[in-house]
Amino acid sequence: MLILDEYERRARLVPGLLAILPFIVLFAVLGLRQISAISYVFGALALAGVGPVLIAGVVRNFGKAAERRLWNGWGGPPTTRWLRLDPPSDNEVQHNMWRKAVEAVSGVPLPSLRAERRNVTKADSVIETAVKRVRRKADKEKFNLLFIENRNYGYERNIYGLRWAARGVSLASAFVMIVYIAWLAPLMNRPQVSAANLAGLALCLICFFGWFVLPSEERVKEAADRYANELLHAAVTLQEELEAPGQVQVLRLEGEM
Repeated sequence: MLILDEYERRARLVPGLLAILPFIVLFAVLGLRQISAISYVFGALALAGVGPVLIAGVVRNFGKAAERRLWNGWGGPPTTRWLRLDPPSDNEVQHNMWRKAVEAVSGVPLPSLRAERRNVTKADSVIETAVKRVRRKADKEKFNLLFIENRNYGYERNIYGLRWAARGVSLASAFVMIVYIAWLAPLMNRPQVSAANLAGLALCLICFFGWFVLPSEERVKEAADRYANELLHAAVTLQEELEAPGQVQVLRLEGEM
């Protein structure tokens, strides 16, 4: 059985379930669960855990595609922008502290101002490599807040990336409900107007308009900035641990051997 971890459940599965919620409503209202073949297929997927994994994978692809577009508009990931020397930072003390910490923890020297101006793309690649090394060294248990902010960012990014697909699902589901109420229900000897039909249509429309309110580039950016801030502060903490007297002594002994 395939199992999703805590990050995948919150950041990927939840947005995916919200996106297909109108389909679930249709499945319930139209009585499709009574069709044996459909019930068996969905039951098997749920039992094996394949359904959630497939949803999480699709959501991740949508989120990553949106992330690339957002970063291009922002001028790069927050950590990369904050660690550049050009333009100058509003808080030079904090900026220098972050750069020294990232260099110490990652072992990757960050580009100089001249190197940045000579080749911005290469300089950004060096910064991103250093940040990735720091991220791998930030233990989840020790930096739980970092994990939470990363999960929150993933959720906001994926919600934003899914917005158009989710709106299409909601609108299509509402259209199907209207067609069912207006034409199909009488042909199937079912009531056209019932509490279930009206509730289903209302939920589909609520989902449609909700997907214009829930996703926001501003919310994604705020979540990204919070995560970047926690990651860089984690780098400072890791640097302090690395430079602790006991650790320094151990490193010296290892260097002499």
